[in-house]
Amino acid sequence: MKYPLVLPEITLSDLKCNVPTAFTHLPYKDGQLPDDQAYFLLSMLVAAAPKAVLEIGTYFGHTTLHMAENLPDAIIHTVDLPVDFVSFAPTQWTKTDHHLITAREVGKFFREHPLNIRIRQYFADTASWDFSIYNPAPTFFFIDGSHSYDYVKNDSEKCYDLCNGKGIFVWHDVDENHGAVIRFLQEWRELRRDVRQIRGTPLGVLWTP
Repeated sequence: MKYPLVLPEITLSDLKCNVPTAFTHLPYKDGQLPDDQAYFLLSMLVAAAPKAVLEIGTYFGHTTLHMAENLPDAIIHTVDLPVDFVSFAPTQWTKTDHHLITAREVGKFFREHPLNIRIRQYFADTASWDFSIYNPAPTFFFIDGSHSYDYVKNDSEKCYDLCNGKGIFVWHDVDENHGAVIRFLQEWRELRRDVRQIRGTPLGVLWTP
């Protein structure tokens, strides 16, 4: 089935979101979440006030640090590929994200930061990673790993199972350049999961607290 490359839109006002409480400006790295989009993500995060977050795709750790800054009592779990992953990467990674895998310095911007005590870094391929994180289990998920259909589906469904469908899910790169992401999100809409796109951004959201 061919899906339209658009999703129904929603605004931060519709979601009754709050202004982020902190935002450290860090050097930009190609492939990171830009500051203006991070603002939208953090607004949702502050409104949701989860006790634990799971981020898929640490990269340099810009977004990871921003989340830790804005949730002073939460644990931030973040997963990225092993350092040597490029040597045995499956085809879907080499086609969609190879340039980002080879350029990354995972967690660089929070590694020596005091807030690192509330950040849990994991190195794994999420296709085979055990998502069982408890005490407390994450209820806010930022999904920005591989942009291939199989990985977006895998990562999203495992996050959904982790919280029994009761959480906030945010996806990056919901745009015409990443049709596989939109294809999967449209499939979730067919399951009556009300996935929307944040107006004016490439961010998708499903809010089911």
